[in-house]
Amino acid sequence: MRFDFIKLFVLPLASLGLIQSAAALSLEAKIDKKTGTITIHREGLAKPLVTQHAAADHRPYLHPIIGPNGKGVFTEYSPGHHKHQTGLYFGFTHVNGRNYFHHPADNYWRRKAVNVLEAKGELVRWETVYDLLDAEGNAVLTETQRWAMHSDNNRHILDLEWRGLGQTDVTIGRYDYGGLFLRMPWKPGIKGEAVNAARNINAAAEGRRATWLDVGMEVEGRDDWGHIAIFDHPKNGGYPQPWRVDGQLGVGPVRARLGDWKIGKGKTETIRHQIHVYGGKLNDKDLTQHWMRYTGQRGTGVLWGLAQREGREAKFLTPEAAVKNSTIEPGFAVNSWANEPMITQPMAFCWDDRGRMWVAENRDYESRGRGFSAFGDSRILILEDTDRDGVADKRSVFLEGIPFPSAVAVGLGGLWLGAPPNLLFVPDRNGDDKADVDDIEVRLTGWGIRDRHEVVNSLHWGPDGWLYGCQGLFTPSVVGKPKGEGRIYKPGEAYPKKVEFDGEGTQINGGVWRYHPVKDRFEVVAHGFSNPWGIDYDAKGQFFISACVIPHLWHVIPGGVFHRQGGRHFNPYVYSDIRTIADHRHRSAHGGARVYLSDAFPDEYQGKIFMANIHEHAVLTDELVPSGSGFIGKHHKDFMKANNAQWIGFSMEIGPGGDVYVLDWHDADICGKDVLQKDTGRIFRLSPKESLAKDWAGRYADVAKLNDAKLVDYQTSASAWHARRARVVLQDRAIKGKLAKGTHRALEKMFFKNKNADHRLRALWALHVTGGLSESKLLKNLGDKDVHIRAWSIQLLCEDNNPSSDALRKFASMAKRDSSPVVRLYLASALQRMSFGDRWAIAAGLVAHDEDAGDHNLPKLIWYGIEPMVPADPARAMELARASRLPLVTEYIARRAVDAGQLEAVSAALGQAQGDDTISGLLRGFSAGLRGLRDVKAPPSWGATYAKLYGTPLATQIAQILGDTGAATAMLATLDNKKAGVVVRRNALRGLASQEHDALKGRLVELLDDDSLRLESIRAMAAYDEKNYPRALLKRYAKFDAGDKTAAIQMLASRSSYGNELTVAIKSGAVPRRDVPAYVVRQLRRVVGPSFVDAWGAVESLSADKEAAFAKYRALLTGDALAKGNLQNGRAIFERTCTVCHKLYGNGGEIGPDITGSNRANLDYILDNILNPSGEIPEGYQLLLVTTRGGQTLAGTLASENEQQLVLRVVGLPPVTVAKSEIQSRETIPTSMMPEGLLASLRDEDVIDLIGYLRTTQQVAKPE
Repeated sequence: MRFDFIKLFVLPLASLGLIQSAAALSLEAKIDKKTGTITIHREGLAKPLVTQHAAADHRPYLHPIIGPNGKGVFTEYSPGHHKHQTGLYFGFTHVNGRNYFHHPADNYWRRKAVNVLEAKGELVRWETVYDLLDAEGNAVLTETQRWAMHSDNNRHILDLEWRGLGQTDVTIGRYDYGGLFLRMPWKPGIKGEAVNAARNINAAAEGRRATWLDVGMEVEGRDDWGHIAIFDHPKNGGYPQPWRVDGQLGVGPVRARLGDWKIGKGKTETIRHQIHVYGGKLNDKDLTQHWMRYTGQRGTGVLWGLAQREGREAKFLTPEAAVKNSTIEPGFAVNSWANEPMITQPMAFCWDDRGRMWVAENRDYESRGRGFSAFGDSRILILEDTDRDGVADKRSVFLEGIPFPSAVAVGLGGLWLGAPPNLLFVPDRNGDDKADVDDIEVRLTGWGIRDRHEVVNSLHWGPDGWLYGCQGLFTPSVVGKPKGEGRIYKPGEAYPKKVEFDGEGTQINGGVWRYHPVKDRFEVVAHGFSNPWGIDYDAKGQFFISACVIPHLWHVIPGGVFHRQGGRHFNPYVYSDIRTIADHRHRSAHGGARVYLSDAFPDEYQGKIFMANIHEHAVLTDELVPSGSGFIGKHHKDFMKANNAQWIGFSMEIGPGGDVYVLDWHDADICGKDVLQKDTGRIFRLSPKESLAKDWAGRYADVAKLNDAKLVDYQTSASAWHARRARVVLQDRAIKGKLAKGTHRALEKMFFKNKNADHRLRALWALHVTGGLSESKLLKNLGDKDVHIRAWSIQLLCEDNNPSSDALRKFASMAKRDSSPVVRLYLASALQRMSFGDRWAIAAGLVAHDEDAGDHNLPKLIWYGIEPMVPADPARAMELARASRLPLVTEYIARRAVDAGQLEAVSAALGQAQGDDTISGLLRGFSAGLRGLRDVKAPPSWGATYAKLYGTPLATQIAQILGDTGAATAMLATLDNKKAGVVVRRNALRGLASQEHDALKGRLVELLDDDSLRLESIRAMAAYDEKNYPRALLKRYAKFDAGDKTAAIQMLASRSSYGNELTVAIKSGAVPRRDVPAYVVRQLRRVVGPSFVDAWGAVESLSADKEAAFAKYRALLTGDALAKGNLQNGRAIFERTCTVCHKLYGNGGEIGPDITGSNRANLDYILDNILNPSGEIPEGYQLLLVTTRGGQTLAGTLASENEQQLVLRVVGLPPVTVAKSEIQSRETIPTSMMPEGLLASLRDEDVIDLIGYLRTTQQVAKPE
């Protein structure tokens, strides 16, 4: 029994990566005391991997550094092109005017010490200590370099801590290079490149600020490239630092590029770096993960701030200058197809049947937080290149005065216009290129506008005749058909607070949607993402989107629930969502996804997805590699770089000639927080210098004027533009009853006779949109030899959510027998489009495929289809779980059954289950469903089931929750055993605390004196109401570290009796006011009441006179005052006051929104959010106060909720699960967690420092 519990509590250690499957190899550091040389050796290799030179009168340096597998020398000493450079070394260029970079010897350096600090083991450590000498031989600066290294066959990791002690006042003068520097063995003619974290390459990385930089090149003696990457650290001054990248790929971070910096006499400056040495290809996503582990950063938000600053500081380029400044892949050219004054503020564009470009000028966009209809001069333009010279030369105004146009598509007799809150159809029945304004139809309404970045966007005709589009996460919408004719909004009118529907609306707050113009039906295709902008489909009809903020590339599957940037899914029983297909990361943000399916570009671009990247100011391409039921997105090319920090590309199109077009909003504020250049806007054309496109007769003719036979022929065109436009025209003719006789027959002939699978699919789609597909034909197609014909036939049979009994029987057979994971994916998707009773047989076939267990999509999509069936028929669901060969599905069925209160069904299934994988899955689900519950009555069959599973760790945990005293006894024994491992004891403490075990409460005070268990003990105290707890905590409070103090304050604020003691301590000064975070202040006001307000003062003291507060702080926070502020103190105040809830530069909590990308440069924006924090609270961030039956009060934001539990994000804790049966009261607070009086509690000088820090665009160093 004891042994099993030890196994149980070791498991989380492995899951966190602390128990590694492949340990680092043993190293040994040897020193030659005579020369001062240290060599690092690894067992099995004859030569040292790293050599540290530390001669008495020469700068210390590392060379050679050998590849991790013992092959290749990755550094170079004194190359002919730079004789002074010495492998990997530290050398500043101007130290009190003296050049130590170019003088590695010559009486500039004097060794004081060289020592091995740790000689053997998986980690070795050493140090060198040198004086930097002035011209008279006096020490100016004493530098200590402390190195640590571990290594395996794949990678060396070296940690460097450089400390400089000023022997006098030291100034490191501004210069373009100097500091840590790397020289690899570059020679003319070898291949190599330097790439930084922002994916700037070689010369483009020179002088650019970045969090890391990697140099890779061909290295003699290796078949692959050798790489050395250098990481910057947030605690370094100037972080993220600019980098030197010279023409021979010598690199290093250079703080001095930002200006002079100083080290005072007797003061010490510390600089930290980590260096990775490896072979192979650069994986920037993997390298960023290593950097995040090294720095403790949770993301790369600092790059956002840099991009914003670069945009504001960049020189404005005219369209002509912008073209000259851009670079593109060899063999291609860039030109400005249209620009200001012809177009301004373009937000969307599309093509019509004549090959003309329609552009939505959104001149109502004022800023990210404002703007709807104030200007009133938004327009829809039609642009033409009449002489086909690659430049638009004609402009027509189709429509004016519709506020905030954000999305456009042309087809079926008019313009489809997304203009929140509406989706409008704007007809042009006489074809005069003027909108029939009196006949505009409101087809849908309810689109939100809260975040102007994330409105309805990217209208695109799908292959199935539906109009597809995207919607962002932070603009929640309820979309439906309007009541009556709806309302069209005009300039000057306010955005509506509510709209009325004909029936019920459909919620969407992030996702992909579609609308059928004939069936008048709206559907959400997939939920999730962040701000999806740009949707397209490949030759097989597979949809893809590009997205901002989170990973950029997604394969969109109907019915899928995808990863969200924030908030929670509508369905609390999703449990896990589908993730990105990208195996790499680019700098955010992306938009305009377009799959290249035309004939102008070389073959290597066929099927590649083009995307505009705002922060990289570039057009990128990714390769879509089929994998299982889906794809892996691999980086293909940095196709075009604008090299212009004000270039804001976010939409793309592929034209009738096969060229690629990218829309450039163009502004100095690249995030749209402020419109600084209202009268700019460009569209660039990217084309081959020698186009491969065939200029057949009629290529640029009006597609709408072609006869049906020609439109059918276009389905075999090398230009997908023509095939797609032809299908839209055919659909329009079918709607109007004008389809020519023989059209369906011609399409059927193509479908049956054409040997090109893609052309057959186009024929299938054309038949569908024109009403030429009967159910019998689609049923026959289910046996087609082509995977995608079978798959699309499934989707089309289920389009109206009522597949026939014949189709359902065929689906069930295919679920068992079809060999294609793509077909099985479409079947899994179809589950959500049929009744519960019809799903069982298909689901049973799908879960039997153990080869799908590791598939990216299938287990989750199957689960989304099964989920609502579990509470409806738990017994049958458990049969499915036992039969399932997909562990995730087995686990989730069990978990959902527990969430539905069906414990007996799960217990009985466990008792009957066979096979370790099935039992493990059921146990995982049972355990997850019980999390947070107490006093749960064991189901009748549990005794027999537990006897079968006795000794299984998860079964023991479950037994404890179900009231088994033996399990708790074992945990107490583990906790009391001081020889047991820390992790084991900590988990025992958590387990006992989760059940509020009575025997634990007498042990907790004693455990406060155990450093390894103190934090968990403090947290555990909140579950009990014990008079001695507050006294014990407050007695020790002064000696606690910062983390323990925060936990103690949270615990003391969790109950009224404890809160009274904390209030007394605050009043007496035993607990300083500065230690009490704002969110605890608000909680104490609720928990303690008036006596706390009496002691603390009015929590909302500024509410009554916000205007006076604004005036006070505007007067205080002048430009001069902010310029003189102490940013390091500002950071300290932020981390003490704000970071528990908000992330900034990748660090902080998730209780409130991440403010890295917010409009922090704007003083009024900052003041409005601090002084009036409840003015606008994003969905998912409302404060929830939950009081349990035991008297504990929890304050946090709601992470998820189901019928039995809710999960809170609570500051300083992992997500807290609370059983609803334990809740005495819950209250959603209509005000922000942050009190309005936050600034009133600070001194004026602290306010200046805090606001100054909040306005920074990159992280500042922590105060020493």
